[in-house]
Amino acid sequence: FDMLLTFLVTAALVCFWWDEQRPERRISTDVLMFLAMGLATITKGPVGFLLPLLGILAYSLIRGGLGRFRRLHGGWGLVAFLAASLPWFLAVSFRNPDFPRYAFWEESLVRFSTGGAHRSGGLFYYLPVYLAGCFPWSFLLLYAGLSRLKKWKELREEKNAPVAFLFAFVLVVFVFFTISHSKLPGYFLPALGPLSVLVAWVWTTSKARETGRMPDWLTATFATLIAVGLLAILAPRFEHVHSVHALVQKKIPPGVFDLVKASFLFSGVLLAALGILGRDFASRAKRKVPSNVLLAILLLASPLALLEWAAPIRRYAAYSSSKSLAEKILSSPHRDEPVYGYYYFRTSLPFYLRHPVGLVTSGAEEMTSNYVVSRWPRIQPQMFRAGFAPGPAVPGEEGIPGPLVREKDWIAQTRGIPTMVFVRNGLVPTLFQSRVTVDPLWTGWNFSIWEIPASSPPAAGVK
Repeated sequence: FDMLLTFLVTAALVCFWWDEQRPERRISTDVLMFLAMGLATITKGPVGFLLPLLGILAYSLIRGGLGRFRRLHGGWGLVAFLAASLPWFLAVSFRNPDFPRYAFWEESLVRFSTGGAHRSGGLFYYLPVYLAGCFPWSFLLLYAGLSRLKKWKELREEKNAPVAFLFAFVLVVFVFFTISHSKLPGYFLPALGPLSVLVAWVWTTSKARETGRMPDWLTATFATLIAVGLLAILAPRFEHVHSVHALVQKKIPPGVFDLVKASFLFSGVLLAALGILGRDFASRAKRKVPSNVLLAILLLASPLALLEWAAPIRRYAAYSSSKSLAEKILSSPHRDEPVYGYYYFRTSLPFYLRHPVGLVTSGAEEMTSNYVVSRWPRIQPQMFRAGFAPGPAVPGEEGIPGPLVREKDWIAQTRGIPTMVFVRNGLVPTLFQSRVTVDPLWTGWNFSIWEIPASSPPAAGVK
């Protein structure tokens, strides 16, 4: 959703800029802009129109007033916006009458203004997201911006209008999601297009050829490459710190960390070498600046460093995915047994099994659906179908989700039925408390699979 939102918001910004330098804005261009915002809104909610409009408003204020914002053909734009978004919104609302309240109140206003989504972060949450996500260009742009900080009033000049527009939108994205109490790194994606153009502008407007030396911001960028490279080389040595070791054990599967250490070393040496090479070119530059060589060094910095990470990423993906687990289940004698997650849900497992998977839960927090979680008390009776257990699809009932069921109902439902259950390793003792007999099947990285035989009664005291 975030990638599609980024595309549509960028399309809206491009449509606005097409006519920005014209004496009069064309209705057709504004219609296209509002169409893009309408599609962005049904993709990700109100941010689909808030981000572009707030960006245009901020740009107008930077340029000295609201004139540019008022030039928009708001009437035709509203028609286009409603044409793109209203049919879908009405169709969903008729089918789910509580959707408008959920979409506008719970998913938008409540999530934005409170920490109910448990995704809050500090004031500088998006600073490391930007610095790491756009590396090394993030530092280049940061240093270049700091070097021109005293000239910020020049943004009001006509010749700097494109820079003012890009800067205004990036600032809106930073401020909007920093204020929000619901933060995720992906929310920053709409700013990447304008940031990329700003990097190109900084590079092409360098005064190096006139001054005879490379600008300080470029020298600082190469120095940062060296520093980051040295940190990457030293990073694995911090494994022996108790808190770091505990975090590694919890977050990184066994066998992956050895690959990670090798990748850190390779990436660190490469980044440091590229930084040293770049600084050498910069220091030797006289009147004829080898800008293409320096650009190539920066272009190669991150991709070459990331190539070495392909192996640990593939290994980590294999541990995280449910594909191998599903293959084990489907090739085993237990393949026809119902499958449940015990206060733990692996999102991709139903996809690879090609049939529903149940979830033993008290409030559905283990799922990724905020809608289900928010309506759990109301929909729980509907999710549980008497006599229906997750397993191979029942003829005529394809697509029916596995029930979300409370533990006592699950025990009653599966009594006398051989059942597979996967559980986080830390919850295995709790599983044993609810059943007399639980047989081990397979062990994963941070979870295990158990079978509850047909003859297994509940533990004493469980009703």
